[in-house]
Amino acid sequence: MLLSKDALRIGWLFCLCFVSSVHAVYGDTHSGKIEPAMVHPLVATIQFAEERQSYIKENIRSYSCQLVKRERIGGRLQAYQHADIKVRCAEYSAGEKSEPMCVLMTFLGPARVKGRVVLFREDHDDGHAWVRMGGSGLFKNVELKVEPNGESARRESRYPITDIGFDRIMQRLIDLAKRDVSADPAARNTVVRYFQNAKLKDRSCTHIQVEHPVKSEEFTFYKASLYIDDELNVPVRLVVFDWPSTVGGPPRLMEEYNYMNLQLNVEMGRDLFAKARYFNEK
Repeated sequence: MLLSKDALRIGWLFCLCFVSSVHAVYGDTHSGKIEPAMVHPLVATIQFAEERQSYIKENIRSYSCQLVKRERIGGRLQAYQHADIKVRCAEYSAGEKSEPMCVLMTFLGPARVKGRVVLFREDHDDGHAWVRMGGSGLFKNVELKVEPNGESARRESRYPITDIGFDRIMQRLIDLAKRDVSADPAARNTVVRYFQNAKLKDRSCTHIQVEHPVKSEEFTFYKASLYIDDELNVPVRLVVFDWPSTVGGPPRLMEEYNYMNLQLNVEMGRDLFAKARYFNEK
């Protein structure tokens, strides 16, 4: 849980983001000219994310949750997928990796993927993941060795399984925010809003919303909403939209991820990630 000084820092970040956002939108109202923002509204967002990332790296060794996700792949919005996830985070000692990251995903639905098992162990199989297809068809028990960044994996998910750790999710968001700052240094097409005490079921969260109102090839999204659990200090919901396909139409959902029933630092023995428990292939 964050200490009181961190809570004060969050309050300062909110004020900074609000002031810089207003300045970015309205500029110098006395002269009638729009001046560049003195502080880009995403600067405070990046600092907020980097602090959470540091907390995650220092304090979270493992977690389990149910992931509910929906993605647009190849231009088509997929059905919601539900999966139980267990992650043992990579650990470092004296700058050297002492424990590799391991991920186990068991899909609960829909029917097309129900029973699918994905196992990734960073120090095994030349960086490949093992997949048992699942579903109800003839290939449900087929086992495949899959390259996480390969074409077959990309047909099933927008991001590789190697990016599933919370610290890596935060790094991806930090990198994206930094690219947006470079693309729009005066923040003329960037609006950042903060919502404290946002509720997701019974959880209190900080909701950060980033919007690029005018469609531009400089940006990869129209609007993104990130929810950080105030007690656990990890992302629990991310929703990203593309610009409407028609004038006045609704924005197009690109990706949605919900991390439910989170348990942090749960005991996970090495045998949990043993390939022989889930696959026939040796």
